[in-house]
Amino acid sequence: MKLVHIGNTAFSKVICGSNPFYGHSHFSEARDAEYRLRFDDQRIEHTIRCYLDRGGNTVESTANERIVSILTRLRDRSSRTVHFVGTTRIDETSDITSHRQKVAFLIAQRADICIVHSQFVDRPRKGDSIGGLKELVDQIHEAGLLAGISTHRVATIELCEKQNLGIDTYMFPLNLLGFAYPGYQGTESVQERVAIVRGVPRPFILLKALAAGRIPPNEGLPFLAESAKPNDLISIGFGSEQEAEESMELVEKLF
Repeated sequence: MKLVHIGNTAFSKVICGSNPFYGHSHFSEARDAEYRLRFDDQRIEHTIRCYLDRGGNTVESTANERIVSILTRLRDRSSRTVHFVGTTRIDETSDITSHRQKVAFLIAQRADICIVHSQFVDRPRKGDSIGGLKELVDQIHEAGLLAGISTHRVATIELCEKQNLGIDTYMFPLNLLGFAYPGYQGTESVQERVAIVRGVPRPFILLKALAAGRIPPNEGLPFLAESAKPNDLISIGFGSEQEAEESMELVEKLF
């Protein structure tokens, strides 16, 4: 598996997303329920292990004690490196209800990359600033960790670049349908999304590569191979061990 360096850390080209693990399908309530029933801790651990067996080394997840416990067990049972990219997303997976508290949690857990979630950075704002973001980025850097933001909007990336906040990576949706999430109100075209990814030199972590199951891997992944930069990562949420094996095999051929 190809490795991509962000700072001094080498991440596998494909990182293991976690939305299916928590029943976040972005597809239907029925699939949400199916994922929640399927993924107990043992199944999550086994799916991640299948991903690691194919050369991956990084798991991306909203910050919560459950994923930290699973990653700790995986590290204890194997000599493999398992990096952690953690986000401050506020959801039902944790009792923590503050982005600042989630940053503190990720720092305490020594997450390799601490991502301030789009709930914080894409919220309505006045003027050309994202209140409190610089302080969070500085806090992460002072802890010696990499700092990123998750955003669905081209304009948010443009603003962060203009203000030179020192962000190490952007987590951003890119796929051939332009899908971000059900009900997304943004108007960015696929071409505008590709342009910002290719126009900003720093690495991106690209989300929704398969548009939450709307695009087959043999269509969605070649699009990213053509559209992304060599230093970008791809986050894929695997709904099963078989999906992990199929996607990872295709990635090895494309990248």
